[in-house]
Amino acid sequence: MLYASTLMGVFMGVLCSIVNTRFLNPAEYGDVRYVQNIINFVTTFLLFGYFLSGARLMALSDDRNYVARVKGMMIIILVGACSLLCMAMPVSYFLHSDQPQVAWLFILSMPVCFYPLFQNYIDQTAQGDNQIGLLSLARLLPHLIYVPIGYAIYSMFGATSERMVLLQWGTYSAIYLVIIIATKPLFHQLKPIWKKLNEENRKYGLQLYIGSLVMVSTNYLAGISLGYFNEDNTEVGFYTLALTVTSPLAALPAIVGTTYFKKFATQPAIPKKVIIVTVGLTITTCIIFILLIRPVVEFLYTDRYAIVGTYASILSVGFCIHGLGDMFNRYLCSHGQGVSVRNASIANGVFRLLGYTLLVWLFNTKGAIATSILCDTVYFSCLIYYYVRFTKHVANG
Repeated sequence: MLYASTLMGVFMGVLCSIVNTRFLNPAEYGDVRYVQNIINFVTTFLLFGYFLSGARLMALSDDRNYVARVKGMMIIILVGACSLLCMAMPVSYFLHSDQPQVAWLFILSMPVCFYPLFQNYIDQTAQGDNQIGLLSLARLLPHLIYVPIGYAIYSMFGATSERMVLLQWGTYSAIYLVIIIATKPLFHQLKPIWKKLNEENRKYGLQLYIGSLVMVSTNYLAGISLGYFNEDNTEVGFYTLALTVTSPLAALPAIVGTTYFKKFATQPAIPKKVIIVTVGLTITTCIIFILLIRPVVEFLYTDRYAIVGTYASILSVGFCIHGLGDMFNRYLCSHGQGVSVRNASIANGVFRLLGYTLLVWLFNTKGAIATSILCDTVYFSCLIYYYVRFTKHVANG
């Protein structure tokens, strides 16, 4: 169900990008994606690993009242993180004062910039509590609602980057908020939950947070450096659009890890059948994608975005490798191996930091693509190493 809804969600996400690129020129679309990258970059600093720790506490408990109280504590943390993100927008405005159009988007986004944090809460609580239905809904519903509304409004009144930010991000934020309410959190007797969450975070979540500061935050660096090293944000739009159409390839193995997260916590290793089937499906999907993506992009998007198909076909290899790494990531996380995942994330992030600055400066978008594939390979290799080491340790008692 999760895989089907994710594929549908990705398909609708592609439709979103088609709607957006049909009504905005490459530079305006690049401005929106540039601001989005900055917001996503900032959000990686705000949660300090607490959502990851909360997800693991839920995965280890069958007490529904306890799980609901963990969610309540996570929502309090979410409110604090949203407040910090809101305060970061005026700072971003002043840092981009030499680009008035881009700077204004930061101020305009203040009421609707919270959706990445909302999505993070839903992803982690649904994974920890095995609420695949809510997670599936979150993957599909925002796009399903935005596409027809966006197309109708832009057709009647025209599209601007300001209108797109308010409409798309506002729609996402409102839907995610409703889903968050549907997770049924409780807000009583939170003091012992806060104590337990802090204990878990010190030995697990904080380790992943440190790794994510290096890896996840640098994921958005290409969308920033491409804007910095070019005259406008056109290349930002091309590259980030290629990432959008390629992202489904990482979904399958990652979904296996998410779906089995609660079971992984009690298993000495990932079942061989799960690994073989997942790798086989991932390789098959990648080959089909490479064969079809260029004509599909040329058919769906205007000629102005034709280069996106070439970028996506090359990036697809890295996305498949990264997705397989995510499956082993989920297994290690389910066993509290935060240090191992942290180390893999740091190795990934260091390469991204160097590549998305030096290689982008030297080779522009080609440098960003090469960096992405190299870093995905490093990430996968590190996780395989730690997975083999951990399972050998479990087998030897």
